[in-house]
Amino acid sequence: MIITIHQPEHLPWLGLFNKIAKADKFVILDSVQYEKNYFQNRNRILGTNGVQWLSIPISNKGHMDGSIATTLIASDPKNAKWKEKYLQTIRMSYGKYPYFNEVYPVLEEAMNVDTDLFCEINISIIKAFCEKLEIFPEYVRSSQLKVNGLKSDLILDICKAVDTDVYIAGPSGRDYLDMTAFEKAGIKVVFNDYHHPQYPQRRSEDFISHLSALDLFMNVGFAEAKKVIMVGNEPVYDFAGNVCEIR
Repeated sequence: MIITIHQPEHLPWLGLFNKIAKADKFVILDSVQYEKNYFQNRNRILGTNGVQWLSIPISNKGHMDGSIATTLIASDPKNAKWKEKYLQTIRMSYGKYPYFNEVYPVLEEAMNVDTDLFCEINISIIKAFCEKLEIFPEYVRSSQLKVNGLKSDLILDICKAVDTDVYIAGPSGRDYLDMTAFEKAGIKVVFNDYHHPQYPQRRSEDFISHLSALDLFMNVGFAEAKKVIMVGNEPVYDFAGNVCEIR
């Protein structure tokens, strides 16, 4: 059993889909604290005037004390039409792109989930995009598991809870994972050192990397996007940087 764990970021970048594609289970890390001004409720696209942020407005009430799973979308009057404005920005930014008519309806439907919780929109988008990319992991939410601890201890507890023997970590995992504890638990840790590929990108003379994967989809369509995403890197690596086999 191979798993990967990641927060349900908004309109994720290519590297997350690459990591999910290599796993049997994707554990959605929604039980940790919401972090303001990060990628949890926003991401970057290439708009009409260059790179810009797209955001889901977050309620100020209790957002620093709650988890990602419990953080509410702002409900004050000034944000009442946020979704309408958000989708209008997408139409203005990508309406003339070659795959707009393929991609936009998928995003619009995913965003129209009936919820007051921003992470439900994020999860809906991730699942919809994975389906179009023909990536079909089993989804598990950490908020529904009986897990405890912080950082390495939390990740190890999740791995034990879902009975995995291989965990795919991001490169930053080398900085905080207790490799000895994972080894004692019989869990192999490998690292996904993703190298961002380039693709045909309209409206920019110099390629701009690390945008939302939405930019890739709009430029090349879902079928070609899967190939581009997996070009970033096929192998995974051990702590020492050696290529590992996980299947």
